[in-house]
Amino acid sequence: MKTIQTTIVVDEEGKATIQLTPDVAPGPHQAVVVIDEPAHSIAPLTFSAHDMGRWPEGFTVRREDIYGDDGR
Repeated sequence: MKTIQTTIVVDEEGKATIQLTPDVAPGPHQAVVVIDEPAHSIAPLTFSAHDMGRWPEGFTVRREDIYGDDGR
């Protein structure tokens, strides 16, 4: 078994053209084609920024400091 990664060209009729390396013997071969669909173009998320000033002295974001003894 040989793995070849290459680009194929698909025409309007759905026919694909592929160029293989010369070491592939002529004749029938089993092949697997994986189509890597381009990601849908989604507008990037934008978040507004709010300046809240400096954090209070000694403020931490440790889980133990945020949640009570019951872990919530």
